[in-house]
Amino acid sequence: MAKPNHNDQFYKKIDSLSIVQTEEEISKFWESEKSFEKSVNERPENNPYSFLDGPPFVTGIPGPQSLLPRIAKDVIPRYKTMKGYRVRRVWGWDCHGLPIEEKTEKKVGLKNRREIETFGINNFIDACHTYVDEVSSEWKWYVDRIGEWIDFEGAYRTMDEDYMESVIWVFRKLYDKGLIYEGVKTLLYCTRCGTPVSSFEIAMDDSYTDMEDPAITVEFPVTTEGKFKGARILAWTTTPWTMPSNRALVVDPSETYVMFTSKEGSKKYIVAKKRLPHVLGDDPYTVVAEFLGKELIGLSYTAPYDYFKPNENDWKVYSYEGMVHMEEGTGIVHSAPGFGEIDTEMGNHYGLTIMFSVDDAGCFVPEVKDFAGQYVKKADENIIKDLETRDLLFKAEKIIHRYPYCYRCQTPLIQKAQKSWFINVQKLKPQLLENAKKINWANPVFAKQFENNIKAAPDWCISRTRYWATVMPVWRCDKCGEIEVFGSKSEIKERSGQEPKSLHRNGVDHITFKCEKCEGTMRRIPEVLDVWMESGSMPYGQLHYPFENKELFKVTFPADYIVEYVAQIRAWFYCMHVISNAVIGENSFKNVVVTGVMAGTDGRKMSKSLGNYPDPKAVLTNLGGDAMRLYFMGSSIMVGENVDMNEEELRNQVKTVLFPLRNTIKYLQIYAELHNWKPSSSKINPGESNLLDRWIVARTKRFQTEVEGGLESYNIPSATKAIAPYLDDLSTWYIRRSRDRFAAGDVDALSTLYWALVKFIRLTAPIIPFATESAYEALVKSVDKTALTSVHLELYPKAEILTKEDEALMDQMELLRSFATTGQMIRVTNNIPLKQPLQTLYVDTVLDNGLIDILKDELNVKDVLEATKAPSDLALEEVKVKSGKEFVTHMLGLDLKISEELKKERLLAELARQIQVTRKESGCNQADFVSLALHTKDDTIQKLVEANLSELKEKTKLSSLEFKENSGKELKVGEYKVTLRILK
Repeated sequence: MAKPNHNDQFYKKIDSLSIVQTEEEISKFWESEKSFEKSVNERPENNPYSFLDGPPFVTGIPGPQSLLPRIAKDVIPRYKTMKGYRVRRVWGWDCHGLPIEEKTEKKVGLKNRREIETFGINNFIDACHTYVDEVSSEWKWYVDRIGEWIDFEGAYRTMDEDYMESVIWVFRKLYDKGLIYEGVKTLLYCTRCGTPVSSFEIAMDDSYTDMEDPAITVEFPVTTEGKFKGARILAWTTTPWTMPSNRALVVDPSETYVMFTSKEGSKKYIVAKKRLPHVLGDDPYTVVAEFLGKELIGLSYTAPYDYFKPNENDWKVYSYEGMVHMEEGTGIVHSAPGFGEIDTEMGNHYGLTIMFSVDDAGCFVPEVKDFAGQYVKKADENIIKDLETRDLLFKAEKIIHRYPYCYRCQTPLIQKAQKSWFINVQKLKPQLLENAKKINWANPVFAKQFENNIKAAPDWCISRTRYWATVMPVWRCDKCGEIEVFGSKSEIKERSGQEPKSLHRNGVDHITFKCEKCEGTMRRIPEVLDVWMESGSMPYGQLHYPFENKELFKVTFPADYIVEYVAQIRAWFYCMHVISNAVIGENSFKNVVVTGVMAGTDGRKMSKSLGNYPDPKAVLTNLGGDAMRLYFMGSSIMVGENVDMNEEELRNQVKTVLFPLRNTIKYLQIYAELHNWKPSSSKINPGESNLLDRWIVARTKRFQTEVEGGLESYNIPSATKAIAPYLDDLSTWYIRRSRDRFAAGDVDALSTLYWALVKFIRLTAPIIPFATESAYEALVKSVDKTALTSVHLELYPKAEILTKEDEALMDQMELLRSFATTGQMIRVTNNIPLKQPLQTLYVDTVLDNGLIDILKDELNVKDVLEATKAPSDLALEEVKVKSGKEFVTHMLGLDLKISEELKKERLLAELARQIQVTRKESGCNQADFVSLALHTKDDTIQKLVEANLSELKEKTKLSSLEFKENSGKELKVGEYKVTLRILK
């Protein structure tokens, strides 16, 4: 036998480095070979596939919840690249908005928006720019270690001038289409940051907490002549600070109300009848009148405070749908238009005064003379005391309720009316809803959620009274109020004669010019754009469209694929959908994967701002990127379910996939080297004559349909979950059942295993890029000098037809394995070890002869007989096997009687095994024939050996066997003791 070349790469042990070390080396290899760049550039430009990458903030380090979508963003592009598409992948950074401003405020020692104004807007913007430029981001390390291929060095930034110019172009397009307007609405407002906050931003990070608030019942004396005059209407509120802004009371016209007197009997009060027990508790009262709420409508009353002169509609009782309910309070609502969304709607409806009694810092304005300058939440106590002193407080309590907080600075938010700029979403809704039907959601349940979000969406407030963001490109005349809007830097320069230094406030706020309608001066309004408008403009901003890359935009828009976590349905996905439909008239994406939420250490969603998760660096340095990829991509979180991170399951990916793959390749290398076998190329064919070879070929075909089908339909967990079962079938069934063939150097067995492994690594390369690259190096590049430098540059294998014969063989093999499992369970239950041969197994179906031989060997039985009715003295069990969508029940019977012949056969098998162990311990090669000395004091073993000497010698490669005493180790064969020694 020719000696193998031990320097041959094909025989290089794949486990010479740890999994993590191997991944580190592969990452370096990809970088040095520019493998990612090749994967893009070597695909034809006329066959593009595009995906939109929602950029992370530059702040902080990524947590598991950030790496999850990044892996999903890599899997599908890798797959599509191997399918022959050119997939452009460019990293992006979110650089604007409150997260950066908050970091900068802390760095320069500022506490709130007022201090920024004192510090100087230009100085603050410069500080934000410096912070972003200097911040040390560790993202690159994580990106490399999870195996994500993306253009990191050529990343775009939302603060880049080109990006911002595309954003103002979007604004101008919306304005020209009549979709932008300025108006007054009540919005969630952060008094520390001094700006409106989007409701979906609060929902995204679950920025609500349980908070104790005062709950007061206030008396409003009726002034209208008639039966109600002097009665005090009772209204309940959890915001005492809105009392100075009261403009109306609201009732339900169809509900029954009562007028009652308390035990003193000096005052009359009005409440809803249903709420009377809750208002008074056990206190005695007397009802003096009962009536419907409609009788109260139109009554005038005396408000608690008269700091602001009322108009003719103020301080009256109204009804308004959706405002009054009977679950809490008095059944009568105090309304302060300007400090509640529905209050403001009602105020506009009835022409009430919209209140601006609170400044941008959340403090009362000077007109509220008794509480001027007081922060509203701190003023609650003073207002309650004042109402009590003036005999207007009926009851004061404390309640615990869910309250929104600013997602960045944790300040309690208030609802506050202010002038803002809006996108008219209501005008767009029919188009948004119609085009939403064209989007393919990997999990269809989210299609309905997206539709419901659109239906419920208010007009989009896109202006922010902040600093570090793209400016609103709007100039207003300080005399006549004329407005001019620009969509590019060149338009600003052409109109003003001045070159914008940038599209931040410090680059354009100084630019003024004469109004064309009057002698006034056009000045830019101070607001900046909502960063979500920047994010929603990402398809255009990343390419500086329409100023550049028009052809590239044309072939990559709309995007084929996006993926983010569930909250982005109402955030980024929604913003892009609104903008693309408004500007381009079509959707910005076609296929969507939505992930669930991963819980952090405190049970809440993992969040950088909360810091409630461990750094995943330990996972990547201990288990590696492939393990994390397998865990995340196979998790139900990838179909939108919420999960807790399970480190044990993560470690199991190494045990069930990465180690079995390595061990299987190592197994092939060992026997290939032993028999000096090497494939002539990577395109070797599997064996066709052996039943197990044909089975693993069929199983591999099915595996391809599972993996490719999952990836093609964006069901990444379906594809990922198929990996471990296939490797288990390959290693613990195909290899285990073919061990004798490998030991004998069977070329078909070696070729088939090689074929299956090569096919496996090409199929799973998008999911486990490191392990498959390592395997490709060992199995393909080592034997095929024309092979590509990376498996990820290969084309995805063409699917092979799974024939009826393939399906039938797999069904039969599945049935066989179920029989084997059940038979082994019977043995365990009856305490009969597998090494003890049994005579007969009865099954109620016909099996192929080759399958019968496997089943015999697997259960160590002499015969397998087909019988619809087996003897009654057998151990019987039902075997349920899935056939199509249903389960079929079979019967299995095992004869447990052990004859003397069967006992002797077991002893002979045990002796053969002990001889093999002795050979190995003595350093004998498998191919060497040796002499053996055997000594036993019991003639049972000697007679057994003598009767079966030829068979034993052949099975254990003995040239001779002598019965004589020896100095070997004493061993047990059954209940008998023997001493064995190899004679050199």
